[in-house]
Amino acid sequence: MNIQKSFSGSKTIIYYTSNHEDPKMEQKIIDDMLSKSGNMPIISVSQKPMDLGQNICIGDVGFSYLNCRKQILMAAKLATTEYVITAESDFLYPPEYFNFKPSGDNIYRYENVWIMELSDRKQQNFYRKRSTSDGAQIVKRKFLIDLLEKYLEPYPGWYIKNNNETDPRHSPYHRVPHTLIHGENPCISMKTGNGISLRTAIKEGPENIRKNLPYWGEVNDLINKFL
Repeated sequence: MNIQKSFSGSKTIIYYTSNHEDPKMEQKIIDDMLSKSGNMPIISVSQKPMDLGQNICIGDVGFSYLNCRKQILMAAKLATTEYVITAESDFLYPPEYFNFKPSGDNIYRYENVWIMELSDRKQQNFYRKRSTSDGAQIVKRKFLIDLLEKYLEPYPGWYIKNNNETDPRHSPYHRVPHTLIHGENPCISMKTGNGISLRTAIKEGPENIRKNLPYWGEVNDLINKFL
């Protein structure tokens, strides 16, 4: 599905963070998001107090995939719009991500997502293509609440870190049908080493490794801008 004209009236941004990234970097990412999202309502769920939309501060509960999904669920329950749109503290989004107009499906996932991997050696910094991400999707709110409540039911409380004993094998979206959003400009996931995981699955092949991407430009220039 291609991006349609600008439309924000039926969506709320869910911004979720463990506040483990460098505060200056995270603020730059927030400022970038705000410059593109217009007047769309925002619910932020954080581990430190934040002046961002309607904020829920849960305290220093640790960072894990389960905690992230609990934070998303809290925000989804507080929102009132038909759809919610996810935003992460280490993700950069192009304008068309916020401008997408849902047309009734339960889950829309942005398919143009790239990882920005950081190296100690500047010449080894690259963008690497990955598949879809929890951090770049638009979901019907009531559908998401039902999905996450069922998924999280066996996992009460907060989890300090990921481990094999507490983490479910699959994400809540595993085998759940979704509609792909084909945006010309990519979303960028920044792997700084301060997030939940340093690496993630990427697509193989030289066509999925770039030094330069539309809208964002050269990888080292983007690193210098935000880090």
